[in-house]
Amino acid sequence: MFREFKREVETSLKNSLNKTGIQQELNEKGVKEPIDLMIEEPREIADLASTLPFSLASKLNKNPIELGGKITKNIDTEKHRHIKRVEFSKPGYINYYIDRSQLKHLLKNILIEKENYGSLTEKKQKIVLEHTSANPTGPLHIGHLRNAVLGDTLTRILKAAGHTVETHYYVNDIGRQMAILLHGVRKYGLDENNKPDIAVGKTYTKTNKNMDDRDEQEIEKLMNRFEQNDQDTYTELTETVEHCLNGMKETLQNIGVNHDLYIRESKFVRNGSVEKITKKLREHAVKDGALKIEFNDMDKELILLREDGTSVYALRDIAYHEWKSNRGHIINVLGADHKLYINQLSRALELIDIDKPESIVFEFVSLPKGKMSTRKGEYISIDQLREKLIEKAMKEVSDRRPEKPEKWRKKIAREVAKAAIRFEFIQVAPEKPITFNIDQAVSFNERGAPFIQYAHARATSILNRSENINFENIEIPEKILNENKETQKLLKTISKYSYEVEKAAEERKIHRFAEYTLNIASDFNQFYRDVPVLNTGHKEQTRLAVVKATQITLKNAINLLGFKAPKEM
Repeated sequence: MFREFKREVETSLKNSLNKTGIQQELNEKGVKEPIDLMIEEPREIADLASTLPFSLASKLNKNPIELGGKITKNIDTEKHRHIKRVEFSKPGYINYYIDRSQLKHLLKNILIEKENYGSLTEKKQKIVLEHTSANPTGPLHIGHLRNAVLGDTLTRILKAAGHTVETHYYVNDIGRQMAILLHGVRKYGLDENNKPDIAVGKTYTKTNKNMDDRDEQEIEKLMNRFEQNDQDTYTELTETVEHCLNGMKETLQNIGVNHDLYIRESKFVRNGSVEKITKKLREHAVKDGALKIEFNDMDKELILLREDGTSVYALRDIAYHEWKSNRGHIINVLGADHKLYINQLSRALELIDIDKPESIVFEFVSLPKGKMSTRKGEYISIDQLREKLIEKAMKEVSDRRPEKPEKWRKKIAREVAKAAIRFEFIQVAPEKPITFNIDQAVSFNERGAPFIQYAHARATSILNRSENINFENIEIPEKILNENKETQKLLKTISKYSYEVEKAAEERKIHRFAEYTLNIASDFNQFYRDVPVLNTGHKEQTRLAVVKATQITLKNAINLLGFKAPKEM
């Protein structure tokens, strides 16, 4: 409903600009379409507002009050179903008010559409989204966690907004780190008593700590065998990589993250893509021992080939991006330490006429022991963090529901931990660093994941205490929906669902959708406190319909955030 309202606001403004001749004046002054309509969501004054008169005043050298009055006067609300009225407010605000009578139709639609409510059906872009892509040299740590959760949640929201998304995990199975790993496995073996990724991590760390000249020589030999497509070497390395990936996939599945494709880096060496890319880039590169591209406005060159002729990660990544570019629009989720590399990669791709990828760059997570290093074996793994969260959640759940069986409490604790581990990384804008607070993450009292889950459980509890109702066919008197501000506020919030999905998808700002979901839970709690539902006579069914619509919307939002909506907590 709110999405349709916003579109009507846009249409009404454009029509008014044409009707008043303002658009023609802009065209004559060389102002090209589309003009920014300057639509925003004011906190209290109106449902939507446009500050267009201010921006037009500077372009046309006219008074914003005169322009605003003229535009508002020529807006025909009769042509728009969701616009109740439009008012001009000095010195330059055009305020729009939604038609509250449409809330009845909104409620009906939610009750009929259920799990499909809010998902957009129009087909949009084909997107290839790469995220996580940690080297298979040990367990995933909480830096990887932010990458994985951002990528997975963005994927869910993009799909709900109508995009087709293919997710990639780019597997580093070639190069120096893999040579170190394979040499270490040959020398020290793997502890079969450990989870696969933990076993690999221990061997990798031990190899790095105990490196000598003889080890370095063996590693150089292995790197050359990779470049020469030595099948026996690849087969041996692949077994180790797959062993580690099995453990990493288990970790990701425990937090609700999956990938469509695992793309091997070696693929692009073995199928000749790297060689073809090298030929394309040679005319833009210089040979000074190593083959490299120098950028005048960057302090660091981009190495493509080492002095011995072996390829580096960047060259193989360029080949991978060429392949990806034929599959759709590219989005990469990367840590802030990749900022220079992102610019170098983009410029290198432009040299061979490939569109630069879109990058979602995230800042790091603060840790008690400082900077993470897989090589040194100093990291807090996702598995460790998850176990700690389950432990904390179990205490929280047990304090609240001591009468429940232990099996039930453990199940809820796992669901709360999964929600917390995702939500804490979703609700903060990627460009901001995170300090992870375990106690706050699993608290039912803070505005976090358990707060949202509990609102859904509360709605379910109310519905369970009522008689079975066929919500699709009930009558909904408009008067009851309009009788108090709490009901109206809650319905207006859930009316924004598809609008918020689309906005989060197009702006790539999933933290805004997390905040929106918190607002649904908060507005429902206010409704629950102030508006009696059960045993309210002729008002009960309509108020139950509001609860049911909220439950549906919350569950749909929670699914997009990637965790579960418990029926009881």
